[in-house]
Amino acid sequence: MLRILFIILFLLSTNVFPENNLAGKGLICAYGKNKDVYEAYLFFSKNYISKFLFLEDNKFRIRENEKRNYSTTSEYINLLPFKIHKKKLQVIDTEFNKIIGTCNLVNTHKEAISFMNKFKVESQESYNKTLKGYEV
Repeated sequence: MLRILFIILFLLSTNVFPENNLAGKGLICAYGKNKDVYEAYLFFSKNYISKFLFLEDNKFRIRENEKRNYSTTSEYINLLPFKIHKKKLQVIDTEFNKIIGTCNLVNTHKEAISFMNKFKVESQESYNKTLKGYEV
């Protein structure tokens, strides 16, 4: 289900960024071997915040990082230690120069937050099923 949502977001997104104008937009990036770990980046005029899922006391929560600065070039969005290719929407680890994720552009922060909330609910439901009979 989550993969279908991600594909729909991909199809609805555009790969062209207005030059240096990310404010109000978001990126949903998939990481991991199976591309099943997500982080949302919400952009403001000169900085961004990221939202990601973490597990605490058998409950998934969305954690938000503090605002950090970003910069752009004609080809990349720099979120050190990563950079994201604007057209290919690939996340590159700058230390190892390796692609570690792929992203989808969303037009509003609300869309990115909604995606993360749905991901949290689905992750919790899946996790709860694995705990049945083994709860502490």
